[in-house]
Amino acid sequence: MDCSGSTRSILSVKETVSCTDSNLKMISAAFYIPKNNPLKPLGDDAHFICELEQTIGVADGVDGWDKKGIDAGIYARNLMSNAADSVRDEMKKYGVVIPKRVLTKAFLNTKAEGSSTACIITLQGEFLHCANVGDSKFVLIRENKIVFRSPVQQSKFNCPYQLGKISNTPSVAEEFACKVQEGDVIIAGTDGLFDNVDEKELETLVFMGLLEDIKPEVLAKKIAMFAHAQAQDPCACTPFQRESIRAGFQRSGGKYDDITVVVALIMSTSMAAWSPVWEATPTEFCGEAFDDSPGSWFYFSHPSVTLPLYDLPFSLDGPDLLFPSRCPLNDYTN
Repeated sequence: MDCSGSTRSILSVKETVSCTDSNLKMISAAFYIPKNNPLKPLGDDAHFICELEQTIGVADGVDGWDKKGIDAGIYARNLMSNAADSVRDEMKKYGVVIPKRVLTKAFLNTKAEGSSTACIITLQGEFLHCANVGDSKFVLIRENKIVFRSPVQQSKFNCPYQLGKISNTPSVAEEFACKVQEGDVIIAGTDGLFDNVDEKELETLVFMGLLEDIKPEVLAKKIAMFAHAQAQDPCACTPFQRESIRAGFQRSGGKYDDITVVVALIMSTSMAAWSPVWEATPTEFCGEAFDDSPGSWFYFSHPSVTLPLYDLPFSLDGPDLLFPSRCPLNDYTN
């Protein structure tokens, strides 16, 4: 979804002018891979990008509601749609976007059943401001290193804070700000990304993308596809595996989940003015059901876009020099 209220394929292009008084601008794009569930082809994740208002958001509906016959993905999509509306309204009325206020308005306007995590991020001048509830988050990469990571809120392992009628309210949202500069890269996403890709792997993927001078939507796709492969690899050493072991659970491999990746490049307005903005996957169209068998093709984001399942930036079967992601289970027991 963009803030004009229209929907487009991720391959559509438009130019925008920042509504913020700054020499910096975010050029953003997103990629989403829902789990293969014929009963819930849209998955549980949702996101939005408001280029004019320089604001992005991600949400992850809590799938525990499935046991009660409730699709939490609907809650997440409604929450993000209402958040995008609130972003527009905030900018028109006040000339500034305050993430926690956006989250509060979106929460009050979301009537669907279920609950969801949420992370709202906006660029104001030279600072990135964020309000976060749960385990959706973002990292800031500068000169190929993660220099800031937003904190995760959870009551216990794998039980994140969540917004909902019988859950948490936006009052628990953690607010913070960090200074950014030209050349910084923001990677925001749901736990389907961060549970399956560790920080070194993420740094390397971003480094490779910048080295190839690829656009944000291509980088978002490569990161999402890597996370998707990790999630299905029973031998992968993932952040979720390590945290599981620390919590007393013996498990290996990735965590199969919906995966949302939003990439935002921080650029000077003089450069960004001539750069096309590749829009995010619309919130309304999260994809069609796809076949997870190796070598299959699946439809994603829009029926006109087809992608090979393992279209990754490197071979998983080759030497693990850049990504030493396979390791014995007992390597992370401490």
